[in-house]
Amino acid sequence: RLSYRELWQQVLAVGGTLQLGGLKPQGRVALLLDNSIAYVAAYYGVLAAGGAVVALNTAAKAADLTNWLEHCGTSWLILDSRHPEAAAVRAWGRGRVQMLAVHGPAEGDYSWTEVLAAPGLNKPVPVSAQDLAAIIYTSGTTGRPKGVMLSHGNLATNTESILAYLDLRAGDRILNILPFYYSYGNSVLHTHLAVGGCVVMEDSLAYPHKVMQRLSAERATGFSGVPSTFALLLSRVKLEDYDLSSLRYLTQA
Repeated sequence: RLSYRELWQQVLAVGGTLQLGGLKPQGRVALLLDNSIAYVAAYYGVLAAGGAVVALNTAAKAADLTNWLEHCGTSWLILDSRHPEAAAVRAWGRGRVQMLAVHGPAEGDYSWTEVLAAPGLNKPVPVSAQDLAAIIYTSGTTGRPKGVMLSHGNLATNTESILAYLDLRAGDRILNILPFYYSYGNSVLHTHLAVGGCVVMEDSLAYPHKVMQRLSAERATGFSGVPSTFALLLSRVKLEDYDLSSLRYLTQA
């Protein structure tokens, strides 16, 4: 559990390390991190330093990961050392990019623990609506994945439209099972933090009963998924066994 004050301190700490490490305006910083507090701090830390986030699909293999890293021209990689492809990605990155490791750095890496303890940015680097904020690689269903370039204006407009139609407020609490590295989960993250709400992170739908238990226990007001999410819950759990009286909205895409 993390407060907004604690998250902001982590964001500025990450941003400070990137800036001291020579990150240029709109310079690419790749993330190979599952949904976690570290992911959130890294994402906004990159933006605070004036960089552009390239969040990578954590289910991808090393060949695809290194192709995307090469293609986007990243200068930094923030990765979870426990990722199954971490060794291969590190081997590619040695001498090419600077690396910041969560959960145990290798020789030459920046340490996540040390970064969070270091002095951070005094304030975020100013950006414009036209500046590049993120690159999201498509799923590649009908061809090679493409890097979609999103500006700060794109992210802000998306956030504002969803805040309006869901009427999100600081009291809202979403239970999130969607990966932050794709647009839908990314949007869930931005919108709920934008209003001072709470994002409750659940790793996956591998244990549907656990998801339902957390929905009830955390008094979640919102839940988002894809069609298969709801099909799975409807087939695997008895909804009437859980107190879902706090739920105010569901979204599907």
